[in-house]
Amino acid sequence: MITKTQKFWDKQAKGYDHSERQFEQVFKEIILKTKAYLTPNDIVLDFGCATGTKTLELADSVKHIYGLDISAEMINQANKKMIECNLQNISFTQVDIFDSTFEKSTFDKIISFGVIHLLDENEKIINRIHELLKPNGLFISSTACLKGKMTFKNRLEFNAYLVIKKLGFFPLHLNMFIPENVEKIITNQSFEIVKSETIYHGITISFIIAKKIKNNLHCATRLIKH
Repeated sequence: MITKTQKFWDKQAKGYDHSERQFEQVFKEIILKTKAYLTPNDIVLDFGCATGTKTLELADSVKHIYGLDISAEMINQANKKMIECNLQNISFTQVDIFDSTFEKSTFDKIISFGVIHLLDENEKIINRIHELLKPNGLFISSTACLKGKMTFKNRLEFNAYLVIKKLGFFPLHLNMFIPENVEKIITNQSFEIVKSETIYHGITISFIIAKKIKNNLHCATRLIKH
């Protein structure tokens, strides 16, 4: 069954790239910062890849990159771009991150740009990301902090979204984060912060590099409690 969230993103797919142009500068900065942590032997997952623009930009830095999104129309747009660019080291798939297709300890790096603030079950999903990473693998994310500083124009637009959401026309979950919230959610799932940076381009964005660590300490704590 197609969910309301999937239907929403399917409808947004054709106009998605145009709407994202307002964030072009910040994504250029994020891509550049991300590439500094990628190697030619990396197997990478792009969680919430949308139309694949950023996935394509990272492809020349890794061995293979898998773009994952729940929207079939987003993936259709991404595949069109991949064919046009004639890139062989990319695979786009319309599937949920919990799909059994993805085995534990598969990826060297998992990236997720502009997704965490939209997740209803963010801790469960970040735990799944931890599970899919190889030992010492990196989770690289950028997250809109909607409770943080915004320009007057962006704040007006965001408040309009909130009104639309209350009316039921915007079916997405919105987490009202500040950067510290994002860092805590990630470290709670057995990640160690390698780098945490706040980026501001009209909206506050948390950019985090986090390394997978063993959760033995968490297990020990549970044993003590019991």
